[in-house]
Amino acid sequence: MKNIFRVILFFVILCAVQTANAMSFNVVVLPADLLNVCDNYYCYPEVSEMIAGDLISYFNLTGKVNSPTINEIRRRLAANPSARAPLQSALNKYRGTSQINFAAYKQVANLFDAKSVLLVSNTVPVENAYLKRNVWEMLELSTALDFSYPYFMETDVVLLDLVNGLVMWSGNYSKKISDSNDNFSAPKASQSYSIYGYIHMYSRDILAKTIGENVILRFFPKSVEPVVNPKDVKPTGEILRYESNMPILNKKQRIQREELDPDKEQFGEVIFGL
Repeated sequence: MKNIFRVILFFVILCAVQTANAMSFNVVVLPADLLNVCDNYYCYPEVSEMIAGDLISYFNLTGKVNSPTINEIRRRLAANPSARAPLQSALNKYRGTSQINFAAYKQVANLFDAKSVLLVSNTVPVENAYLKRNVWEMLELSTALDFSYPYFMETDVVLLDLVNGLVMWSGNYSKKISDSNDNFSAPKASQSYSIYGYIHMYSRDILAKTIGENVILRFFPKSVEPVVNPKDVKPTGEILRYESNMPILNKKQRIQREELDPDKEQFGEVIFGL
Protein backbone atom coordinates (compact mmCIF):
# COMPACT_ATOMS: atom_id res chain seq x y z
CA MET A 1 0.00 0.00 0.00
CA LYS A 2 2.86 2.33 0.88
CA ASN A 3 4.50 1.60 -2.46
CA ILE A 4 1.29 2.49 -4.33
CA PHE A 5 1.05 5.73 -2.37
CA ARG A 6 4.64 6.57 -3.21
CA VAL A 7 4.05 5.91 -6.91
CA ILE A 8 0.95 8.13 -6.92
CA LEU A 9 2.80 10.87 -5.06
CA PHE A 10 5.69 10.62 -7.54
CA PHE A 11 3.35 11.07 -10.52
CA VAL A 12 1.56 14.00 -8.85
CA ILE A 13 4.89 15.74 -8.25
CA LEU A 14 6.04 14.95 -11.80
CA CYS A 15 2.85 16.39 -13.28
CA ALA A 16 3.20 19.52 -11.14
CA VAL A 17 6.78 20.04 -12.30
CA GLN A 18 5.81 19.53 -15.94
CA THR A 19 2.94 21.99 -15.55
CA ALA A 20 5.27 24.58 -14.03
CA ASN A 21 7.82 24.06 -16.79
CA ALA A 22 5.12 24.33 -19.45
CA MET A 23 3.72 27.59 -18.07
CA SER A 24 3.89 30.44 -20.55
CA PHE A 25 2.38 33.87 -21.04
CA ASN A 26 0.91 35.54 -24.10
CA VAL A 27 2.31 39.01 -24.81
CA VAL A 28 1.37 41.09 -27.85
CA VAL A 29 4.33 43.22 -28.98
CA LEU A 30 3.14 46.42 -30.65
CA PRO A 31 5.61 48.75 -32.40
CA ALA A 32 4.47 52.38 -32.40
CA ASP A 33 4.84 52.38 -36.20
CA LEU A 34 2.85 49.17 -36.69
CA LEU A 35 0.39 50.70 -39.16
CA ASN A 36 2.94 52.90 -40.98
CA VAL A 37 4.07 50.52 -43.72
CA CYS A 38 6.79 51.77 -46.10
CA ASP A 39 6.27 55.27 -44.77
CA ASN A 40 9.81 56.55 -45.36
CA TYR A 41 11.96 57.56 -48.32
CA TYR A 42 14.09 54.40 -48.15
CA CYS A 43 11.06 52.12 -47.72
CA TYR A 44 12.90 50.34 -44.91
CA PRO A 45 10.93 48.89 -41.99
CA GLU A 46 10.65 51.44 -39.21
CA VAL A 47 13.13 50.76 -36.42
CA SER A 48 10.35 50.20 -33.86
CA GLU A 49 8.98 47.43 -36.10
CA MET A 50 12.47 45.97 -36.53
CA ILE A 51 12.99 45.82 -32.76
CA ALA A 52 9.49 44.41 -32.19
CA GLY A 53 10.12 41.65 -34.73
CA ASP A 54 13.40 40.68 -33.06
CA LEU A 55 11.70 40.67 -29.65
CA ILE A 56 8.92 38.43 -30.91
CA SER A 57 11.47 35.95 -32.29
CA TYR A 58 13.37 36.02 -28.99
CA PHE A 59 10.21 35.44 -26.92
CA ASN A 60 8.98 32.54 -29.03
CA LEU A 61 12.36 30.81 -28.81
CA THR A 62 12.34 30.89 -25.00
CA GLY A 63 9.11 28.93 -24.62
CA LYS A 64 8.19 31.22 -21.70
CA VAL A 65 6.48 34.01 -23.63
CA ASN A 66 4.32 33.54 -26.72
CA SER A 67 3.94 36.44 -29.12
CA PRO A 68 2.12 36.68 -32.47
CA THR A 69 4.21 37.90 -35.39
CA ILE A 70 3.85 41.39 -36.85
CA ASN A 71 2.13 39.94 -39.92
CA GLU A 72 -0.31 38.00 -37.76
CA ILE A 73 -1.19 41.16 -35.85
CA ARG A 74 -1.76 43.11 -39.06
CA ARG A 75 -3.93 40.35 -40.53
CA ARG A 76 -6.05 40.15 -37.38
CA LEU A 77 -6.45 43.93 -37.29
CA ALA A 78 -7.43 44.00 -40.97
CA ALA A 79 -10.23 41.58 -40.14
CA ASN A 80 -11.28 43.64 -37.10
CA PRO A 81 -11.57 47.31 -38.12
CA SER A 82 -13.31 48.12 -34.83
CA ALA A 83 -10.01 47.38 -33.07
CA ARG A 84 -7.75 48.87 -35.74
CA ALA A 85 -9.07 52.46 -35.60
CA PRO A 86 -8.68 52.92 -31.81
CA LEU A 87 -5.23 51.29 -31.99
CA GLN A 88 -4.06 53.71 -34.67
CA SER A 89 -5.13 56.66 -32.53
CA ALA A 90 -3.56 55.14 -29.39
CA LEU A 91 -0.21 54.46 -31.12
CA ASN A 92 -0.08 57.98 -32.56
CA LYS A 93 -0.72 59.44 -29.11
CA TYR A 94 1.86 57.18 -27.49
CA ARG A 95 4.48 58.04 -30.12
CA GLY A 96 3.91 61.76 -29.69
CA THR A 97 3.14 62.17 -25.99
CA SER A 98 3.87 58.78 -24.31
CA GLN A 99 0.24 58.64 -23.14
CA ILE A 100 -1.22 55.14 -22.84
CA ASN A 101 -4.76 54.19 -23.87
CA PHE A 102 -5.27 50.95 -21.95
CA ALA A 103 -8.71 50.31 -23.45
CA ALA A 104 -7.43 50.35 -27.04
CA TYR A 105 -4.54 47.98 -26.26
CA LYS A 106 -6.79 45.64 -24.29
CA GLN A 107 -9.07 45.36 -27.30
CA VAL A 108 -6.13 44.21 -29.43
CA ALA A 109 -4.80 41.87 -26.72
CA ASN A 110 -8.19 40.16 -26.52
CA LEU A 111 -7.82 39.14 -30.17
CA PHE A 112 -4.88 36.95 -29.13
CA ASP A 113 -6.10 35.80 -25.68
CA ALA A 114 -3.35 37.91 -24.12
CA LYS A 115 -3.37 39.92 -20.91
CA SER A 116 -0.19 41.87 -21.59
CA VAL A 117 1.05 44.21 -24.30
CA LEU A 118 4.60 45.41 -24.88
CA LEU A 119 4.80 48.81 -26.59
CA VAL A 120 7.96 49.64 -28.55
CA SER A 121 8.81 53.15 -29.70
CA ASN A 122 11.97 54.39 -31.43
CA THR A 123 12.77 58.03 -32.16
CA VAL A 124 15.63 60.48 -32.70
CA PRO A 125 15.12 63.54 -30.46
CA VAL A 126 16.11 66.86 -32.02
CA GLU A 127 17.57 69.20 -29.41
CA ASN A 128 15.88 72.58 -28.93
CA ALA A 129 13.20 71.67 -31.46
CA TYR A 130 10.86 69.66 -29.20
CA LEU A 131 10.56 67.10 -31.97
CA LYS A 132 11.00 63.36 -32.13
CA ARG A 133 11.65 62.09 -35.64
CA ASN A 134 12.31 58.57 -36.86
CA VAL A 135 15.76 57.31 -37.90
CA TRP A 136 15.14 57.19 -41.65
CA GLU A 137 13.66 60.70 -41.69
CA MET A 138 16.77 62.05 -39.97
CA LEU A 139 19.04 60.12 -42.33
CA GLU A 140 17.27 61.64 -45.32
CA LEU A 141 17.39 65.17 -43.89
CA SER A 142 21.02 65.08 -42.76
CA THR A 143 22.09 63.61 -46.13
CA ALA A 144 20.18 66.21 -48.14
CA LEU A 145 21.31 69.17 -46.00
CA ASP A 146 24.84 67.82 -45.41
CA PHE A 147 25.22 68.80 -41.78
CA SER A 148 26.82 67.15 -38.75
CA TYR A 149 25.13 66.52 -35.45
CA PRO A 150 25.55 63.94 -32.64
CA TYR A 151 22.30 62.05 -33.14
CA PHE A 152 21.14 59.54 -30.55
CA MET A 153 18.48 56.93 -31.18
CA GLU A 154 16.11 56.48 -28.23
CA THR A 155 14.18 53.23 -27.76
CA ASP A 156 11.33 53.20 -25.23
CA VAL A 157 9.50 50.05 -24.16
CA VAL A 158 6.51 49.71 -21.83
CA LEU A 159 5.03 46.42 -20.58
CA LEU A 160 1.32 46.77 -19.80
CA ASP A 161 -0.82 44.68 -17.45
CA LEU A 162 -4.20 45.04 -19.13
CA VAL A 163 -6.12 43.17 -16.43
CA ASN A 164 -5.34 45.77 -13.77
CA GLY A 165 -4.56 48.68 -16.10
CA LEU A 166 -1.00 49.05 -14.83
CA VAL A 167 2.49 49.54 -16.22
CA MET A 168 4.44 46.40 -15.18
CA TRP A 169 7.82 47.66 -16.40
CA SER A 170 9.36 50.27 -18.68
CA GLY A 171 12.82 50.88 -20.05
CA ASN A 172 14.73 53.38 -22.17
CA TYR A 173 17.80 52.63 -24.30
CA SER A 174 20.01 55.21 -25.99
CA LYS A 175 22.40 54.60 -28.89
CA LYS A 176 24.54 57.08 -30.81
CA ILE A 177 23.99 56.63 -34.54
CA SER A 178 26.33 59.36 -35.79
CA ASP A 179 29.97 58.44 -36.37
CA SER A 180 32.92 59.82 -34.39
CA ASN A 181 32.79 63.01 -36.52
CA ASP A 182 29.03 63.37 -35.87
CA ASN A 183 28.21 62.52 -39.47
CA PHE A 184 24.99 60.64 -40.22
CA SER A 185 24.45 60.52 -43.95
CA ALA A 186 24.12 58.11 -46.85
CA PRO A 187 24.78 59.67 -50.29
CA LYS A 188 24.86 56.16 -51.78
CA ALA A 189 22.29 53.39 -51.57
CA SER A 190 24.92 50.98 -50.27
CA GLN A 191 25.66 53.34 -47.37
CA SER A 192 22.02 53.56 -46.34
CA TYR A 193 21.82 49.77 -46.42
CA SER A 194 24.94 49.58 -44.24
CA ILE A 195 23.18 51.77 -41.68
CA TYR A 196 20.09 49.58 -41.91
CA GLY A 197 22.20 46.47 -41.30
CA TYR A 198 24.03 48.09 -38.40
CA ILE A 199 20.80 49.07 -36.65
CA HIS A 200 19.30 45.64 -37.30
CA MET A 201 22.32 43.96 -35.70
CA TYR A 202 22.02 46.24 -32.67
CA SER A 203 18.32 45.41 -32.45
CA ARG A 204 18.79 41.66 -32.77
CA ASP A 205 21.95 41.14 -30.72
CA ILE A 206 21.58 43.79 -28.00
CA LEU A 207 18.09 45.23 -27.62
CA ALA A 208 16.05 42.05 -28.16
CA LYS A 209 18.06 40.13 -25.55
CA THR A 210 18.25 42.96 -23.03
CA ILE A 211 14.57 43.92 -23.26
CA GLY A 212 13.46 40.30 -23.60
CA GLU A 213 15.20 39.23 -20.38
CA ASN A 214 13.71 42.15 -18.48
CA VAL A 215 10.21 41.24 -19.68
CA ILE A 216 10.61 37.54 -18.86
CA LEU A 217 11.87 38.56 -15.42
CA ARG A 218 8.43 40.08 -14.71
CA PHE A 219 6.71 36.73 -15.31
CA PHE A 220 9.44 34.38 -14.05
CA PRO A 221 11.36 36.31 -11.35
CA LYS A 222 13.86 33.51 -10.66
CA SER A 223 14.51 32.47 -14.26
CA VAL A 224 16.95 35.16 -15.45
CA GLU A 225 19.28 37.76 -14.05
CA PRO A 226 17.88 41.28 -14.38
CA VAL A 227 19.62 43.58 -16.85
CA VAL A 228 19.93 46.99 -15.23
CA ASN A 229 19.75 49.71 -17.83
CA PRO A 230 18.98 53.25 -16.63
CA LYS A 231 17.79 55.89 -19.05
CA ASP A 232 21.02 57.88 -19.08
CA VAL A 233 23.23 54.99 -20.23
CA LYS A 234 24.94 55.95 -23.47
CA PRO A 235 26.35 53.52 -26.04
CA THR A 236 29.86 53.90 -24.67
CA GLY A 237 28.70 52.42 -21.34
CA GLU A 238 29.39 48.82 -20.37
CA ILE A 239 25.76 47.70 -20.37
CA LEU A 240 25.02 48.57 -23.99
CA ARG A 241 28.55 48.19 -25.29
CA TYR A 242 28.43 46.37 -28.61
CA GLU A 243 31.51 44.38 -29.51
CA SER A 244 31.92 43.62 -33.19
CA ASN A 245 34.50 41.94 -35.37
CA MET A 246 33.37 43.86 -38.46
CA PRO A 247 36.14 45.98 -40.03
CA ILE A 248 35.67 49.72 -39.76
CA LEU A 249 37.28 52.06 -42.26
CA ASN A 250 38.67 55.28 -40.90
CA LYS A 251 38.44 58.52 -42.87
CA LYS A 252 41.91 58.17 -44.46
CA GLN A 253 41.17 54.62 -45.64
CA ARG A 254 37.85 55.70 -47.18
CA ILE A 255 39.52 58.53 -49.10
CA GLN A 256 42.23 56.19 -50.38
CA ARG A 257 39.66 53.65 -51.54
CA GLU A 258 37.57 56.28 -53.32
CA GLU A 259 40.68 57.67 -55.07
CA LEU A 260 41.56 54.19 -56.37
CA ASP A 261 38.08 53.50 -57.70
CA PRO A 262 35.80 56.53 -57.33
CA ASP A 263 32.93 54.99 -59.31
CA LYS A 264 32.75 51.75 -57.36
CA GLU A 265 29.93 51.35 -54.85
CA GLN A 266 31.32 50.44 -51.45
CA PHE A 267 28.93 47.62 -50.62
CA GLY A 268 29.17 46.40 -47.08
CA GLU A 269 31.18 49.39 -45.91
CA VAL A 270 30.56 50.29 -42.30
CA ILE A 271 30.45 54.05 -42.35
CA PHE A 272 30.31 54.58 -38.61
CA GLY A 273 31.76 52.73 -35.66
CA LEU A 274 29.97 50.61 -33.10
